[in-house]
Amino acid sequence: MSRIKVLCIILVISIFFLTGCWDRTELNDLAIELGWGLDQAKNNGIQISAQFIIPSKIGMGQSGRSEMGKTVFTESGTGKDTLEAVQKMQTKLSREVFRGHRRVIVIGESLARKGLSPFLDTYSRDPDIRLRADALIVKGSTAKKFLEASYPLENIPALGALKEHMQVGGMGDTSLLNFLIELMSDGITPTLPVIELIHGSKGQDQKSIKGFQMVGLAVFNKELKLVGFLNLEEDKIYLWLNNRLTKQTITVTVPKEKGNASLYMIKMKSKIIPFIQGNTIKYDIVLCGEGIIRENNTDLDLTQAKNLALLEHLMEKRAEKQALQTIEKVQKQYGMDIFGLGEAIHQKYPSQWKVLKKNWATQFQKAQVIVHADLTIRRVGLTGPSLQLKKNEIKK
Repeated sequence: MSRIKVLCIILVISIFFLTGCWDRTELNDLAIELGWGLDQAKNNGIQISAQFIIPSKIGMGQSGRSEMGKTVFTESGTGKDTLEAVQKMQTKLSREVFRGHRRVIVIGESLARKGLSPFLDTYSRDPDIRLRADALIVKGSTAKKFLEASYPLENIPALGALKEHMQVGGMGDTSLLNFLIELMSDGITPTLPVIELIHGSKGQDQKSIKGFQMVGLAVFNKELKLVGFLNLEEDKIYLWLNNRLTKQTITVTVPKEKGNASLYMIKMKSKIIPFIQGNTIKYDIVLCGEGIIRENNTDLDLTQAKNLALLEHLMEKRAEKQALQTIEKVQKQYGMDIFGLGEAIHQKYPSQWKVLKKNWATQFQKAQVIVHADLTIRRVGLTGPSLQLKKNEIKK
């Protein structure tokens, strides 16, 4: 018998010992979830809501928009913990919930104020849950109402929240991961971005929801209870201090020129330098950034170096003032170190940190902070002075 015949016989026999995909789950047996919500329920329970894709409605027309009606639906379930609530929700679905594509997690304000500790274990334990997700607090409302809201620019409304977060300078899909990392650290307290539903204006149905918008940052304590909010401008300072800000616009008024100018920055970083002098803790915080002038309503000719230096100086003072005001507000009003000042001490003075971390909230409130900004204007656009100015009105 030839070698070829022997090889063929072996291959045919081996087929009977091969197994198929006996445990496979077909795509049309899955309920693909993109948005996830947590709310307070009765008897200290939790209500889970999810936004699912309707596969048959994802068809695209010539305009690029869905022409087949609503592309998502929302379902919910209630239980003592997350898993029980999910099982209650599963009884209402013909397909198995698939969490591998989850992009957004929203949390109702009432649940956040009561505390998230009892409901976080599954997010670090379950291997099927994505850590690269955007977690947000729904200010003044519930996660279920948020997931039921429509959004005109996106076929899948939950993705609108993720994209809005990125448009205001946040990193989007890392807020859940950062929250869990901060939770495990002694030198920083966790935060989450905040979104708010937009209701109908006066004269319209004020109960109807018109959409949603990013409004700032939620501050938590170490017990993972929501203690307060920062507005959107303060949120951007927080992101800058933590090296997470992707873009920022600083607008200043030039007093003598009776106008204003705006710098659009896409390169920003910060450095926190701690000093321990006796019983006093001091910080020198340096904010760096560079960008381009997007608008100049003054009579300054921006091709002149001295005029650029003037704008840079005014913008640096503006950034320093905003940063200092934000830090002092958090120190006095909340007493929670959301900026990682404790982590800076831990890295530079590890032996002293062993003592300081036991009472860091008090030490943080007493810390002295100085902020320095170093901003650079890289480009001024297509023109030096504004085009509407006459030659005798331009300040060289």
